[in-house]
Amino acid sequence: MKRIDKPVYRTITGLTLDLRKLTREERPFIAHVHAFYKDSVEWSRFAALWVRDFDKRGLKRDGLAYRICQDLEARLGIAQGKVAPPNYRDYLADLIEQKYGSRYKFCKETGVDPAHLSRVFASRSDLSLEALVKLLHTLGAALVIQPEDAVKESTSPDEARRALAGVA
Repeated sequence: MKRIDKPVYRTITGLTLDLRKLTREERPFIAHVHAFYKDSVEWSRFAALWVRDFDKRGLKRDGLAYRICQDLEARLGIAQGKVAPPNYRDYLADLIEQKYGSRYKFCKETGVDPAHLSRVFASRSDLSLEALVKLLHTLGAALVIQPEDAVKESTSPDEARRALAGVA
């Protein structure tokens, strides 16, 4: 029997979003945004369009559509050299969100100093390699070194276009 994979969208930091969870209101919005995005529009123009249309439709900022559009915007910005690719902070933030729901809950449950973590996410401090490895272990993740080409591929606008092709 052939296995049918569920439709997912993978963010540039690897967060997996189940496209079946798009609401009735979000689905046509994503289809609209995707149609505009497919044309490789200029980054700032895309950002202005999706935010304006998102607000006009009264969609929720904690919804799936918002997260997808933020990721689409980042992909265009990276591809056009206007946004830096994700760094370890971005990956760590998404892992914490995915596993714990909030940084507060993560710090409370793991004993990590919330003030230090806040400084790390604000780029005012760094984690030592030892501290990073310990946090990753707690999150069930690993540090991976990969070629820049692989990173570019994972942040490519084409990846997002393929993932959203079936949303209509």
